[in-house]
Amino acid sequence: MSIFKFNQEALTIKTSVLIFILSLTSLNNCKLDLNNPSDSNSKSYFETAAMNAYLRTICSPFVRGNVRIGSGNYLVLPQSLLSLKNGNYIITASVSEPILWSGRSDGINHSYTGVIGTDPFIVIFQVNGRTFEIDWLDYLGPAATTTANSFFSSLSEFSNGEIGIFTQVTGTEQPGAISGKLNSDSFMVARYSPSGSRVWFTYLDMSIGTFNIDKIAHIVDSKEQMHLFYTSIGTAANTPNTVGITEFPAPTIASNGVFAGQKEIGWAILNGNGNPQRQRFLRGVSDFEVISAIYTKNDTILLGGSALNQIENFSGHPAINQPRGFSAFLSSNTQDVIKINYLGSSDPTFTVGKLEAMKLGYDGIYGTGVAAGSYGFPIHDYQFYPAGNFRNYSFVKFDLNGNLLWNQFLGSSTTNVIDLVPALSYISYFDEIRVKLLGTEAGTRMTGLDSISYGSGINPYQDVTLRINGRVGRYESIRYETNILVTNPVSGLVGLNVDIQDACNGRMVSLKRFLYFPATNGYLEFSTKPPMEEP
Repeated sequence: MSIFKFNQEALTIKTSVLIFILSLTSLNNCKLDLNNPSDSNSKSYFETAAMNAYLRTICSPFVRGNVRIGSGNYLVLPQSLLSLKNGNYIITASVSEPILWSGRSDGINHSYTGVIGTDPFIVIFQVNGRTFEIDWLDYLGPAATTTANSFFSSLSEFSNGEIGIFTQVTGTEQPGAISGKLNSDSFMVARYSPSGSRVWFTYLDMSIGTFNIDKIAHIVDSKEQMHLFYTSIGTAANTPNTVGITEFPAPTIASNGVFAGQKEIGWAILNGNGNPQRQRFLRGVSDFEVISAIYTKNDTILLGGSALNQIENFSGHPAINQPRGFSAFLSSNTQDVIKINYLGSSDPTFTVGKLEAMKLGYDGIYGTGVAAGSYGFPIHDYQFYPAGNFRNYSFVKFDLNGNLLWNQFLGSSTTNVIDLVPALSYISYFDEIRVKLLGTEAGTRMTGLDSISYGSGINPYQDVTLRINGRVGRYESIRYETNILVTNPVSGLVGLNVDIQDACNGRMVSLKRFLYFPATNGYLEFSTKPPMEEP
């Protein structure tokens, strides 16, 4: 197809969408009224969603831009990136200083009030997808911990373009919440309008010592409900948790609580107005924890994490008492567990396994994490290095019913890979998986891929780009770029990809953490460039 024909057809699609929107407006004999886009029964709610869909069609592969957050003097931890339907982007991070944006350092609702360089705060901000300027920025309060877990401040989009966030905060509550803050550490949930105002926010509490700080995730379903997942902790032997989150009705299913300190998963549902609906626990006979969650299709949710034993009486854990990745396929309507897959080797000498990040494709769900030891029928097999933790990266694909379609590994027979989650993106235009990851500490290349390896990268912690065929899972290419220049000792500015997403037909947006290694201070950068410049 010629470029002219492609652009002509794209223009026709955009024009048709716009005509459709204007026709609906004229049929109602009114003009666009966006005064109440939060009400799913209102006309403006539909019009906002329709206009967002039109704006999303106006994408250019030639946009270039970047946004930098942080002075470089303090710890900055990028956490989540959300591509909105209207072409803008929402980012969350943990920062230890006031952030300068549009000539100001205060937040649109609340500001940084901590001790600079000491107190990390959760920040949320919107980047305009056309100008790459910050539209608005807000602070949710002091972070309950300093973590690089990208799901610690997870994001979601409601059907009308509003934004959901789920995180954990400490300290004094911010005024105006639906439910006040009862304990020093609490869950915080908020819904933002596209302009940055808070539609609502609320605090949710559990007894101190009954939940894990950090291991949380959430999604928004087709009914505008927020499904909140967290890792609970048992308080004593044979003591089920029958309370869960205080603000909710009692759990329909209590935790097992087999032993003190046991980790299980809590699942609570808020409606779109922030009101508690119901909660339950996913039960296990030993420890398991949530790391990631994704809303699939047909009102189902896929959870990813790590488990030491069977969950919810689903047998098949390959190595009892050793951590193995798992996926849990759940019904968002009935709050039932449909299926659980365990991912990992049956060899108990291997002690690594977790499913850490997932992305939705057109015919399945792609996942990544780390694993030790081979399992299944891998396309590219496990690479064994006989020392350390035996760790490889793992890539998997599930169908839309939660069944494992394929799996494979990425590793080295001369060293272990680094325990950092690869940044994963699905590019529908090419039906391709794009992966960004940090190379090995030894500076060596991955084993068994010489024929598809490119680039002149040297030294430790290279910037590695992996391309995977989305349908069959075949590795297509792997490129290495130098990321650090000083090696004796290893020091300098290092960039770590936290998340990447397809913005427009292969033009990627990248959320990166830069740190002045071996120190931890640095800054956050969000950037994009034309696809022909991508490795």
